[in-house]
Amino acid sequence: MRYTIEHDGESTPVEVRRLGTDRYLVKIGDGEARVIDAHADAQGVHLLDGAHSRRVRLADDGRSAWLGGHTVTAQALDPHAARLRARRGDTVSGGGDTVILSPMPGRIVQVQVAVGDAVVPGQGVVIIEAMKMENELRAEIAGTIASIHCQADDRVEGGAQLIVIDPAEG
Repeated sequence: MRYTIEHDGESTPVEVRRLGTDRYLVKIGDGEARVIDAHADAQGVHLLDGAHSRRVRLADDGRSAWLGGHTVTAQALDPHAARLRARRGDTVSGGGDTVILSPMPGRIVQVQVAVGDAVVPGQGVVIIEAMKMENELRAEIAGTIASIHCQADDRVEGGAQLIVIDPAEG
């Protein structure tokens, strides 16, 4: 699967191919493909790349991770969402609205906010049903709901714009 990782305003293509249970072939940008072993446990995910070992733990905000003693903020986009974001010029952070996109095709079950509502990172804003599972999409930043582009029972495509949040002044 191909992804785009957005970090510090930069976009980097990442290709991940599963080789078997807990083993992946990963190519980052123009770099060489490497075999990575990944084992999940109560502490997060343990990544082993040859002789290099890292522990990764994802934060509840869905955009940051603890990686070997450092907090990293990034977002992984599937190919469709990355193309839509690039076409619209959306950014992950800084100057401008934050757009919450549908991660997959599905049906909107519930919109949990209204225009003008204040939100905090991690707060649920939309519940979408896809493949017989409900997924709660959460605000990534503190701010105010600027616009809502869906309602309960709407069918949406992957990458569809659902909610726009104006960042809090701060």
